Amino acid sequence: MSLLPADLPHTAVRGANFAQAVAKLVAQRLRERVRESRLSDEFDPQDQDEFVAAAYFAGDLSSVYQLEQWLWPFEQLEARLKDNGHSSRPFGIIVRNAPVAEYLQGVTDFPVRFSRLTTGLDKFMQSPSLRAVFYVNQATSNFQALRYPEPAHIHLSHGESEKISMISNQLKGYDFVFTAGQAARQRIEQTLYGLSDDRMYDVGRPQLDRPRSVPREWEEFKTAQPDAKTVFYAPTWEGDSPSMSYGTIAFNGEAIVTALLEAGYRVIFRPHPRTGVMRHDFEKALEAVKEIVESDPRGYLDQSPDVSWQLEEADVAVVEMTSVAFDWLSSGKPLVMVQPHEPGAEVLDGGLLDHCPTVEPGGQDDVVDLIDLAVSRDGSVAVLAEFYLGDTAPGAQTARFIRSSERVIELRTEEHRQKVGQ
Repeated sequence: MSLLPADLPHTAVRGANFAQAVAKLVAQRLRERVRESRLSDEFDPQDQDEFVAAAYFAGDLSSVYQLEQWLWPFEQLEARLKDNGHSSRPFGIIVRNAPVAEYLQGVTDFPVRFSRLTTGLDKFMQSPSLRAVFYVNQATSNFQALRYPEPAHIHLSHGESEKISMISNQLKGYDFVFTAGQAARQRIEQTLYGLSDDRMYDVGRPQLDRPRSVPREWEEFKTAQPDAKTVFYAPTWEGDSPSMSYGTIAFNGEAIVTALLEAGYRVIFRPHPRTGVMRHDFEKALEAVKEIVESDPRGYLDQSPDVSWQLEEADVAVVEMTSVAFDWLSSGKPLVMVQPHEPGAEVLDGGLLDHCPTVEPGGQDDVVDLIDLAVSRDGSVAVLAEFYLGDTAPGAQTARFIRSSERVIELRTEEHRQKVGQ
């Protein structure tokens, strides 16, 4: 008779789980290699590529949202590069994951190049025309690309926040860091040694300038309660370490959503796409909150591609320590924050959690009461927006991003000229 896992000794269970994890990883890698072998040659770095600027992305499909949110600003930059007389295709994307390459080809017109091996990366990064490479995360594989001295390497991140990862010493590995605003520069200057101010350019969040399109599903949904106020609830994921455990949906997600719905609010529920990747209790909580939202006529499960239209449609936001909270500041509308439940989560003193009404772990304050408090603080969010994002007038953030990118390209071009002339 075979033993079930529950009948096995603890060490045997751990061994069985480890073996299953290894088998799953091997199967995943095998599927990726098969897809890689079927990729068209058009994904290979080409001799005729004349990219002046590029994005480097080494993540998988679960994190491709980090790159997707920058596609529109990259399009604006490409248009300016064309106007300045560069090639007809001055911007490209290099990825290290075959499924990501295939996916991106369906969502962008940018040339997408793929190379898992360093031979293809060599060809891409050593192109004579390449002057700037953008990075949207802190993936360790970024450092395989940072070893090439020819282009300037620019860290963008995939959002402004006060997560501890935003002040990682890894930032010093890049030639430049594009910060959102004064708050980000202050965090970095106060924490890191040796990252000079002239390597940081404030660009705000240019994604917020993108023209917004309200989903048809939402337009139809809100007609059922035309006079109801709307709360945008966007919790983050559980994180991959105690210091990055800012998510709380497993501890208070059901209570928050239930309280909002019972108070008569319409609720736009937008969970982080990685929720439940690391912890089963977060996965279960996500399903439970979805069930509550979808079973209530005032609940709306947001499956739209990005955070944009919600800033206009919602009246107030309830958000954890995530870039959504900082993007929300540009709306000027009331904001309620949710404190991390994990004691090990690193929270910066004097940050956004200290400036907004906050749902505390195990606290007795009702989220509805906190919304009322946030509403009473008229004008406070606009002040915070200036500190974190700078000028958020239409087009201002995109203009700063393009101007900063052009400056870096000009600097690197001049450095190339000087080096060749030696």
